[in-house]
Amino acid sequence: MHITNNKLRSRLMVLAAIAATGCQSAAPVPSAVASGPTEPTGSACQKADSMWNDKILASRYPTLPPLTSPGLLDLLALTTGDFSVKALSAGGDELEAGRTKLIHSFGAEARLRLDINDGAGAGYSGIFRSGAQCIIGRFSLAARPDSDSSIPGLALKIFIDGARPSVNLHLMHSIDGEPGHNFFGHTFSNILPPPEALSKRVLANGFRRSAQQFGARDPNPGRLTLEHLAGTLTNGKRELPVKAPYQILFQPTPPARALMQDARVADDFRVRLAQLKVGQALYEVLARGEGGAAEEDTHLGRLVLTSPVVSSRYGDEKLYFQHNMARD
Repeated sequence: MHITNNKLRSRLMVLAAIAATGCQSAAPVPSAVASGPTEPTGSACQKADSMWNDKILASRYPTLPPLTSPGLLDLLALTTGDFSVKALSAGGDELEAGRTKLIHSFGAEARLRLDINDGAGAGYSGIFRSGAQCIIGRFSLAARPDSDSSIPGLALKIFIDGARPSVNLHLMHSIDGEPGHNFFGHTFSNILPPPEALSKRVLANGFRRSAQQFGARDPNPGRLTLEHLAGTLTNGKRELPVKAPYQILFQPTPPARALMQDARVADDFRVRLAQLKVGQALYEVLARGEGGAAEEDTHLGRLVLTSPVVSSRYGDEKLYFQHNMARD
């Protein structure tokens, strides 16, 4: 029987992770969340300009590095509370010294804009009401794609005026992956279905323990909360009461979906993404209440590309997006 390297790695990871996770500490993380480096000042768009021009474009790859998958020790590290809880507690826009991206190691960055339809955000607060003009996003794959599947994800960094830190949003379709290699083949969301593969269930259980250690109100590893986005405007003003959707959905637009509909495993997704046109709407953005049905979704607006898509060393090695789970 032929077993691919990725599948063999997953099986070995399961055995190692089961042996290790029984020894993890459940000691709670202090309430004060690490704030990271001193936040830069200036307007939201000035901060985005600085990151884009001085760090991303300045480190753009002359030749794309090959895509790789996390090694066994990398996957094992993801099951440990001390490592994973940092994704929830560490602030800032850059990885702490000594930390590397164990998954989603290679990607591509772009500037984006979130346009909210007139009146659509009236039932919500913060970014969901106002939208955001200056966003840096990162498109990535969790690992090198298999012959028949891939695991794409999107992270958004929304900049805020003044000394306020950015707010971040992570979106995926499933940690099990999806058939084919079309980055825009499926809807992304902040809420994911429970994983089916044993190796992914082990990783999810490790993240659940980290969420419990962090003190998350809901430690479900498949749900990232949205209150942090609903609690602020990009001008730095806080909004009360906070009114956030339970779930946000990013549905690829037909032109975005068509770009990669014939993509194969041999195609580098970063090369395909670089063909996107500036000004193109990539996703329709919908909001859903807890327990709501799809026909009750609110069409909030769309996510629009405002720059070329590029791949950079800074994006792969330093750019950081905090995971968000509300605490009691």
